Amino acid sequence: MFFVVTGNGRNGTVAVTCDSAAAALEKAHQLDTDGVVDLLITDADGLQHVPAEFDRLYVAQTS
Repeated sequence: MFFVVTGNGRNGTVAVTCDSAAAALEKAHQLDTDGVVDLLITDADGLQHVPAEFDRLYVAQTS
């Protein structure tokens, strides 16, 4: 399963593909720290989630 993290950075739209839910959440946190706003994580079904919701649905379940 893959996930796409998107947001708006200083130079335009940012999109990063990740191979796992944990990697996607980590990338979202990194982008947030770097000043990227409007972060969303899209799952394999095309559903978009804000990072906190994504953590609750995908990452916290497996911890």
